[in-house]
Amino acid sequence: MPYGNLSKRELVRILELIELSQKCFGPEDLKKLILDSRDLFGAEFAVCGLLEPGRPVITGFVNGNYPEEWVSRYMSCNYQGDDPVVRFHSNFAVTQLWSDVFKRYNDPKSRELLKNASDYRIKHGVTASVYVPDIDKIAVFSFSDSRDVFKDRHKKLGDILAAHLHGALVRAISPSPAIDISESLGPERELKEGLDG
Repeated sequence: MPYGNLSKRELVRILELIELSQKCFGPEDLKKLILDSRDLFGAEFAVCGLLEPGRPVITGFVNGNYPEEWVSRYMSCNYQGDDPVVRFHSNFAVTQLWSDVFKRYNDPKSRELLKNASDYRIKHGVTASVYVPDIDKIAVFSFSDSRDVFKDRHKKLGDILAAHLHGALVRAISPSPAIDISESLGPERELKEGLDG
């Protein structure tokens, strides 16, 4: 049974999040959805966004509750190219524990980024991702914490939710695949422009 080690409470919560994802039509709805999802993962922080396939480039995102000081620093320092999670998920659309990603990207710039992120209690996590062919992007949903609470069961939760969360993300920041998502981000758009600099 594929969901055998998930509790009844978790399964009910998954169904509630799937239903909530279908009612998600804007950045504020999406923010609420990822914060509610964060609770299922037992994480402190949540963020979601879109990546360029094959390149560590963030094309848009909605911050659930990552510290604003860290988000500003991340954008102004253009950390996306050094970020092991972004590097991994721009090439692999799967759910993965950060501990496994960090083993793959153990270069000096990645280590420096991880050290800086830990100043904001962002140390451990899990990221669910799925390729969205309609817009040729990879949708990512990251849940993180200062504690190492993420296990294989969190990967299973990410696998189950990724398809539903990605639909909410696409609807929230781009009502039509023909619309440039950077035009739909509202206040987050300024942060996206910092990435292109």
